Amino acid sequence: MTGIIALLGATGFTGRLVAAELAARSRPCRLGARSLDRLSRLPRGDRTETFSVDVNDRARLDRFLEGANVLINTVGPFKELGLPVVEAAVRNGVAYLDSTGEPNFMEEVYRRFRDSPVPVVPACGFDCIPGDLAAAVAAADLGGAVTEVGVHYELRGMLPSRGTARSALGMLGEQGVVLTRTRVRFIGGERDAIEWAGGERLTIPRHVPGARVRVTMLVPALLVPGLAMGAVAIWLLAPALRGLVNLMPEGPSPGLREMGRYRILVEALSPAGRAAVLCEGSDPYGVTARFLVEAAERIRGRGAMTPAEALDPESFLEAVSSKAFRWRRLIDRAEASTR
Repeated sequence: MTGIIALLGATGFTGRLVAAELAARSRPCRLGARSLDRLSRLPRGDRTETFSVDVNDRARLDRFLEGANVLINTVGPFKELGLPVVEAAVRNGVAYLDSTGEPNFMEEVYRRFRDSPVPVVPACGFDCIPGDLAAAVAAADLGGAVTEVGVHYELRGMLPSRGTARSALGMLGEQGVVLTRTRVRFIGGERDAIEWAGGERLTIPRHVPGARVRVTMLVPALLVPGLAMGAVAIWLLAPALRGLVNLMPEGPSPGLREMGRYRILVEALSPAGRAAVLCEGSDPYGVTARFLVEAAERIRGRGAMTPAEALDPESFLEAVSSKAFRWRRLIDRAEASTR
């Protein structure tokens, strides 16, 4: 999608990384945030505009979006702040995408904006793009009816940003959130994990109909019981924990970001067989910035969509491949269990 890319939340932790990615690509863009002083310190190219805007000011949002083709929103928690921004994008005929990983917000967007005349695509960051697109690739490779899709995360040495912690606290602080102890087949054999209601449980059934979707996070065996009980404790203590989250650093330093490692194993299953894709790399926040800008340049269609519905999965994964993000097909189950 050509034209001006508007970035809302440009002075936040993720927003600054997206602004740097836009500048590196010399894209015509408009950076929006509340503070003009902080906006003036962002990396910028020759075709960069800055604009003071608050998500709660409808008139300013409309002016911010004048002449824009696509909006990238990084202002969270999205459950609290996101819907007026989506409404503004649709009202002004501007394609919308964001960095959310909040399932409740995603579900509301899919429900309310299914008939939008412009594409509305939440969850275009690390939280969902790899799992959703890899699932589409694996399901296509498998062919026929897919009965189950597994999205299994392994994260090592990663520190969350303050915004990520706020969103996670908001999700876990909602009554009814359940973390279930389970075992999954991963690279090298079976591992202990926690199953949870990740965003892919909403996105994947939209383009792989009829499949049961499992989203898990690998954890050391000793931590599994504590994490499952922790969801209840977080719900009870959420008001007090919000104050502690506000004391966190805005985000990890570049060195700490690069030290973090991830592997995401996505497999599609049917009675006829199995197909799998592995995504791996480092620095999920830097990867998110790359995903968001690439998605802004590629999204097509209309209405509320998942990333795999709005983007061509395989060509997108190829386009964003780098040292920090790699993907490949796993040929068979033996490879997945021994590498």
